[in-house]
Amino acid sequence: ALTRAASALRATGVIVRGENALEALSRASHMIFDKTGTLTEGSLEISRIELLSDISRESVEALAAGLQQYSNHPVASAFASSEAQAGMVDVHYQIGAGLEGRLDGHRLRVGSEQFCREMAAALPPPPGEPLYWIALCRETTPLAWIGLADRTRKEAAQVVSAARRAGMTVELLTGDSSAQGPLLAQSLGIDSVQTGLDPQQKMARVRALQGAGAIVAMVGDGLNDAPVLSLADASFAVANATDLARTQADFVLVDGDLHSIVHTWRTARKCRRIIMQNLAWALTYNACAIPLAAMGQIPPWAAAIGMSGSSLLVVANSLRLNSGPRKR
Repeated sequence: ALTRAASALRATGVIVRGENALEALSRASHMIFDKTGTLTEGSLEISRIELLSDISRESVEALAAGLQQYSNHPVASAFASSEAQAGMVDVHYQIGAGLEGRLDGHRLRVGSEQFCREMAAALPPPPGEPLYWIALCRETTPLAWIGLADRTRKEAAQVVSAARRAGMTVELLTGDSSAQGPLLAQSLGIDSVQTGLDPQQKMARVRALQGAGAIVAMVGDGLNDAPVLSLADASFAVANATDLARTQADFVLVDGDLHSIVHTWRTARKCRRIIMQNLAWALTYNACAIPLAAMGQIPPWAAAIGMSGSSLLVVANSLRLNSGPRKR
């Protein structure tokens, strides 16, 4: 049954990396989503730049692009069309925070409010406009707030609604500390939202739920999601996920359509029902047939036919997993 379910899912564009996760997914009580690149399209674009120092908008874009060119986070796509500042060295990515590098001997950071404030304590809070805000600073000097806009996936509301109708508690855990997270959660009808989280905090939340007896399914895409994808009882990586996220997830959505999540857990639940039916039939058959065979009431040829027939019935029942609607 597990093999047929995995085969049926692969045919619809869902790569199954762990068949045993189907059983956990069928009993999931919580569905947790990341935000950027998961519930949103991840095609970020620069909407506004709030200058904090004597520096031009063009210089801010160039410095940020110079750092972001070393990242494969969805944020980096917002700077793809900007001319990157040359000469960046020693650039490294801190998961769930941002990038740091050097230019002409000066340290630069671009990323979350907390990450940049560690170096530039004078960084003011981000503007109140509901955008995805990242900061840029040079040494102890805040240079700018960069506001990025992202579009919500058109199928996100339907998927969240389907999860809630199925009895799951839906949560949003995001590293974005702006007002975008709560606004998105409100618009999609998500029960709970936590913002500004690093990977360890996301893992702590999942552990707390699991400790309380919850079965947790996680959906993510980035490097910062990889640890929690590995920790969750069942996990999904969307199409544009990083390689690390894909290797840690139990299911990979090849086409990027979030409806595949709904299809996968429906298949998982159907698989569980069929497994229970197969077990019930096997137990009933053996409870009746073995005593009769032991007492000599069934000749060997009939026992052989009966056992083969029982096995064929189980296989035929499992093949039903290939039938039915393929999505939605």
